[in-house]
Amino acid sequence: MWNTFQVPRIGSAAVRTLRGDKARTISTYIEIMPETSSSAGVAPVPGNVTNRRRHSRFALPHAKLSQFNFVLGTGITSTALHNVGAYVLSDVLFVLAIGGYCALTACVAVRWARDPRVVLPDVRESWFGGFAFPAGAGVIAARSTLLGVEWPALTFTAVAAVTWVLLVYCAIAAGVGDDARRHSAMTDADAETGPADRPWRPDGLMRVDGSWFVLVVSSQSVAVAAGATAAAFHHPRLAELAAICWSVGVVQLAAMIALGAARLLLAPLRSVDDVAPFWVFMGACMISVLGGSEVLAAAGQQSFVDDAVLTSVCAVLWSFGSWLVPLLIVMMLWDWRREDTYSGFRTSLWSMVFPLGMWGEASRELGEVRRIDWLIDLGTAEAWVVFTVWCAVFAGMLAWWWRWWTGRELRPSPADVDAHRQ
Repeated sequence: MWNTFQVPRIGSAAVRTLRGDKARTISTYIEIMPETSSSAGVAPVPGNVTNRRRHSRFALPHAKLSQFNFVLGTGITSTALHNVGAYVLSDVLFVLAIGGYCALTACVAVRWARDPRVVLPDVRESWFGGFAFPAGAGVIAARSTLLGVEWPALTFTAVAAVTWVLLVYCAIAAGVGDDARRHSAMTDADAETGPADRPWRPDGLMRVDGSWFVLVVSSQSVAVAAGATAAAFHHPRLAELAAICWSVGVVQLAAMIALGAARLLLAPLRSVDDVAPFWVFMGACMISVLGGSEVLAAAGQQSFVDDAVLTSVCAVLWSFGSWLVPLLIVMMLWDWRREDTYSGFRTSLWSMVFPLGMWGEASRELGEVRRIDWLIDLGTAEAWVVFTVWCAVFAGMLAWWWRWWTGRELRPSPADVDAHRQ
């Protein structure tokens, strides 16, 4: 769910204790943490397990904005279970989602308050992955409407909308700054070698992965939250906000689809590239369907987008997103069969849980709005599929934390694996 506490450097001898043929690859994922010794600039070699546990009990978890994927996956699974009548399980997961959201928010806020210099690097590093923060708030807001209580839905909708606007322009500014620095470096290289002497490399496309689609997810999560709140508590202004955010999200989705297709066609996946975030590709399509369905459910409260346009676009996006599912399954199987990849738990696996849950919810909601029975049945059955996947990923997360806490196995932290792959 979040990154591990700061640990000392891990030497090559410790790396060789890792089991299996993946020791070489796993060793590359171990992030070198800041120095903890003031003598000679050398960090201490990890000693016994007691020292690691003592340090971990008093250190602050190193949380990142992109790790709010846990909230997304847990929140949508809770919503899916509620809509199929599994109220107890749904409430348990909803409490976990809120607890995870509050804990991660507190850890990020304290870390930024203690060292404001890390704010911009964190935003730049997470980039589009940081939009999991407003997206998580939107998912919690939509789930809160099922409780019949207005204030939490309005609160989380406001948090999602405000942070979404702020992060959009921060991401644009960070992207422009990175491009300017990269262009300056390329200009210096051209002055020395000449542009014709350097082969074309799709370095820019290498940065594109499924996490970029979290931008679309955040936009549509505001639409979902605002639309669900408007339908439940009759707020016409929120219905109009939902229609506007849905429209913005659809345009963003079209741009991201073009970038994602170019990435897969022109820049093949590397051994350090994780396939799990590409599930957000499908999730972005499905949350766009759910957002449109929520706007349709609030019909009569907004006149910004015509209902016929909403219905047609939702049908197209649902069809395209469903078409992606077999392709993503094949990509995951291919990823698991690779010998040079890390197959253990990592935080990016929550990026797979959320799209699966969103597929079911989008199908069920669209089926109810358009009165299509087989879509409702598909969404109902898929709720148990995503719950099974959620249990598997959650168990993997608990097992990793237990191994780390007891010191039984030295492995890179899940967030360090994700950071290395970015």
